[in-house]
Amino acid sequence: MDSTQLMEDEDEDHEHEHDHGRKMEWAGSETHLGGIPRKIAFMAIGSLSKLLASSLNSTSVQNPQTLLHLVRSRPPGVPLITVANHISVLDDPLIWGFPGFPSMDSNLGRWVLAAKDICFTNNFSSYFFRIGKCIPITRGGGIYQEHMNEALEKLDTGAWN
Repeated sequence: MDSTQLMEDEDEDHEHEHDHGRKMEWAGSETHLGGIPRKIAFMAIGSLSKLLASSLNSTSVQNPQTLLHLVRSRPPGVPLITVANHISVLDDPLIWGFPGFPSMDSNLGRWVLAAKDICFTNNFSSYFFRIGKCIPITRGGGIYQEHMNEALEKLDTGAWN
């Protein structure tokens, strides 16, 4: 094997190392194993969110009934987009633990754009985040990246992103 072939093989291996999100796209399907892994993940993270938001933290939510109405009662096929700025990787999943929010219901959970370099670094974390409705995004990759199309497909079906 010459050095050119060796370098090409290494480049190919390197590409596959960092493409866990695409490999695990099937795990994000609501039909994957009857939806059981997703339900378990939502129940676990939802329970943790409820615990932290109600017991270990003082949480104040302004006008929650508007969001609850939109999440639960918007017409079929109508998408919903929410934006949450955060200072840590735990802020986004834990924010949904406020009282009255159905954080353990995987059917009402939103699809999240998640940093590929943090959440999709190996097969285990890729699987976990995929069943948790996360879509890998390359920070700084712009809007014309592969997984943005996946997010748009979710919105086209009326999902919550």
